[in-house]
Amino acid sequence: MSGKTIKGFAQLFKGKALSIFGVDRMASEQKKRLIYLREYLLKYTDEEHALSRIEIEQALAEKGFEFGRKTFYDDINALKESGMDILSTKSDTVKYYVGNREFQLSELKLLIDAVGCSRFFTLKKTEELISKLECLTSVYQAELLKRQVFVKNRVKSMNETIYYAIDTIHNAINLDKAVCFKYFKWIIDKNNKPAMAFKHQGSLYEVSPWGVSWSDGNYYLIGFDHKDKIIKHFRVDRMRNTAVSDNSRIKNENFREFDIESYSSKIFGMFGGEECYVKMKIPSRLVDVFVDQFGSSLDICGNYDDSYVVGANVAVSRQFFAWLLGLSEPVAIVYPPEVNEEMKSFVESIKCQ
Repeated sequence: MSGKTIKGFAQLFKGKALSIFGVDRMASEQKKRLIYLREYLLKYTDEEHALSRIEIEQALAEKGFEFGRKTFYDDINALKESGMDILSTKSDTVKYYVGNREFQLSELKLLIDAVGCSRFFTLKKTEELISKLECLTSVYQAELLKRQVFVKNRVKSMNETIYYAIDTIHNAINLDKAVCFKYFKWIIDKNNKPAMAFKHQGSLYEVSPWGVSWSDGNYYLIGFDHKDKIIKHFRVDRMRNTAVSDNSRIKNENFREFDIESYSSKIFGMFGGEECYVKMKIPSRLVDVFVDQFGSSLDICGNYDDSYVVGANVAVSRQFFAWLLGLSEPVAIVYPPEVNEEMKSFVESIKCQ
């Protein structure tokens, strides 16, 4: 092969390489432009704030993206074909905005209110989550969301480690392992300030997690205590040094039939107590309150004019009695008689205080 021929091949391959490189570079620029255009439309447009082609092109030009009318329409169509809901106004000047989003404004309001009201989240985590939720809509609608959020004076958790504890519990369940942790209660120290006091002299609990339940604004671990050999519940925000154990979960004869929802409805305020079947005479106006508490498992045992006798499995405790006394109308325990006597003793103890 002559030197002239080799030189010709070299020039040909060089031209091909430059051509391929140029195509790749153009494709890369187009991807960047499409990504930025998508982000810009999501952030700065909504039903009340549409932008014209010129306004959008000027904004993108500030970021180094320049393109003509045809390129603009091609990019808009490409985004539409990808599933983005880009709508246009019908007026003298056509303007564009994003219609349907992953979350509508009303849905974001519900989510933000749920985060703001939850005692489970710390104030710091609440503000972080709300900020992330605000990024799911336009800057203008985000301002509307900010006006409805009031979290500064709400009672919030003080424990940031709760999120990691819940992850650890779920990991243990997936691995079919027990969890180990320290557990504390709040006391008043010598300086008259709240202080943590670890139970069991700070020794580790080992529990087979059967599930996690949400009750009265708190998360609870429900599982089988390896030491006491019974089912217990623990406030997750009061757990420390939570880790997956090397030991497998204990799943006794009650495990497969265990119903967390049913368990939670019996344990008032998660304070525990001996479980028994209790019948109560309630005014008809409280039926919805009892159904909310006990669900469809509530038995209707009798109908007397403007009242009912209802029955349910209850973990009898002072918290249960306090719940009954806190209702808007009086409720009488009609069975069993020993629980009725406990209720009377509880009322007398309150009077003596």
